[in-house]
Amino acid sequence: MNRFHYFVDGTLNASLLEKSPTRFDAGGYQLAQNTTSINFNRFFDHILNGFNAAFGLEYRIDNYVIFKGEEGSWKNYGVIDTVIDGRVQQIDILGRPGGSQGFPGFRPENELDEYRTNLGAYADLELDLTNRWMVGAAARFETYSDFGNTLTAKFASRFKLLDNVALRASFSTGFRAPSLAQIYFNSTFTDFVSGVPVDKIISKNNSPLTRTLGIPPLKEETAQNVSLGLTVNLFDNLTLTVDGYDVEIKDRIVLTGAFEDNDPDIGTELKALNVGAAQFFTNALDTRTSGLDVILTYSNNIDENHFQVSYAGNFNKMKLGDIKTTPKLTAKKDIYFGKREQYFLLASAPPSKMSLILDYNRNSFHSSLRFTYFGKVTLIDWIDNEDVYDARLTTDLSLAYDLTNNLQLAVGSSNIFNIYPTEQDTETETGGLWDAVQMGFSGRFYFAKLMFKL
Repeated sequence: MNRFHYFVDGTLNASLLEKSPTRFDAGGYQLAQNTTSINFNRFFDHILNGFNAAFGLEYRIDNYVIFKGEEGSWKNYGVIDTVIDGRVQQIDILGRPGGSQGFPGFRPENELDEYRTNLGAYADLELDLTNRWMVGAAARFETYSDFGNTLTAKFASRFKLLDNVALRASFSTGFRAPSLAQIYFNSTFTDFVSGVPVDKIISKNNSPLTRTLGIPPLKEETAQNVSLGLTVNLFDNLTLTVDGYDVEIKDRIVLTGAFEDNDPDIGTELKALNVGAAQFFTNALDTRTSGLDVILTYSNNIDENHFQVSYAGNFNKMKLGDIKTTPKLTAKKDIYFGKREQYFLLASAPPSKMSLILDYNRNSFHSSLRFTYFGKVTLIDWIDNEDVYDARLTTDLSLAYDLTNNLQLAVGSSNIFNIYPTEQDTETETGGLWDAVQMGFSGRFYFAKLMFKL
């Protein structure tokens, strides 16, 4: 179970004036999964050059909960009921924002407790036709309590060209039902746009607001994946693997941009529902990602000294399809999934990332030195400027010693040379000098660990 419980400190509820506390319990959310599975596996050595069969069943229960914060974290105490023209209406007599500033708490109307069950069955078969050629096939059937049935499959083969060279290939389909959080998450929060606070709402997928704007029910993401790889033992202790892949995902679920109540087409509807700005989860586009993984490993032992050098490189290119809006929002592609959100999605599959790891072990002593190269990333800031984050190289070092057979002490540092992303002079996503791209923006990190194993 994962649980996030938010407490906001060093803030206030402006509508409470001088009576406001400076610390609030803002509520939170949690996701729990309970999985029960049974698996069977057997190898038959008398069928051709070997046949392996595996199958199993899995039953999973998902539970997603949002729980409210204390009243002062979300309530606007300046809003009162009054009678105007014989009708009870709400008016704001203070004109101050309510709730804990910066992070209003979850409200009673945000609370929910939702469940989903999923029953899956799979079969996996692998057959060695000869001592050089293997073929395999797998299938998985799943039935969801809220998304019906699905069937996915995989076909794979491996062929040994030479004693030290092998080819492999695979084709598979994929399915991902919207998570309970994507369907049901809802929250009101304060965002700062050009220094001005704006209250926004993320509306759950089945809310009246979502339906009013014509956002359809979320549907599943589907995928097709093709890969081709090569494994080569270049010489003793040196291994090279190269894998190319192409992944197509249809109907990716994303969070839209914010539709504001001053919009000439739908602003009236937002105001009628007392919403200043709104965002939604929706199936917005198809993507295609092509890439290459390269891994080169060398290891050797000299007396009691063990050395290993590993290089890993990943190179990607993602293409975005047309934005799929709803009929009511056809002319608003730049908000539905605009350039800013598109760049964030592209940054999730950066063009390049490489690492070089040097490991040395002797008896009870262990050491590891890692160099990581992060390729250039470009994001769009709040005022539509391109923020370019240049390539960076970070260095990590760890040293460990086995105090006993069951006890190990380790010390080290991540990003030991304190490398930061490229500084920006515009309004970044975080509001600071940079965003959490590439290696993050926390700089050098020291650690010490004492590990015990049974």
